[in-house]
Amino acid sequence: MLRKLNEWKSAFLILAAILVVGLVLSRVVVGPGSHGNGPAVIISPQEAAEHVGDRAEVCGQVAGVSHQTRLGGEPTFINLERDHPNQPFTAVIWGEDRPAWDEPPERLYANQEICVTGTIDMHEGTPQITVSSPRQIEVR
Repeated sequence: MLRKLNEWKSAFLILAAILVVGLVLSRVVVGPGSHGNGPAVIISPQEAAEHVGDRAEVCGQVAGVSHQTRLGGEPTFINLERDHPNQPFTAVIWGEDRPAWDEPPERLYANQEICVTGTIDMHEGTPQITVSSPRQIEVR
């Protein structure tokens, strides 16, 4: 009985050691905060269409910010480099997420140089990132 208990104890210690080594290696190889928190690539608004589906940081000059209260979901559109309808990139903040901002986004970001972090998708031919937290937008 004691021998069997020692075998289980040894097996458990080996398994625990393997798990610890795996955890350490994952932090070394992959890096801390790499689980969707950090951008994979930093790009311009003009390059965003080439990175649909990628997590990226898109940096550029805000050309226009508008809160559309008459559209469903009351989105706020932040257009970089050129304003609608010729923008190469848009950041979208949905109305349900606006309370996360202390000040209205249209006041905070108008005429600013910003970087927006998130996963790029395409909406009606324009690349965009849906922003749900102020932490996704950095004023430069």
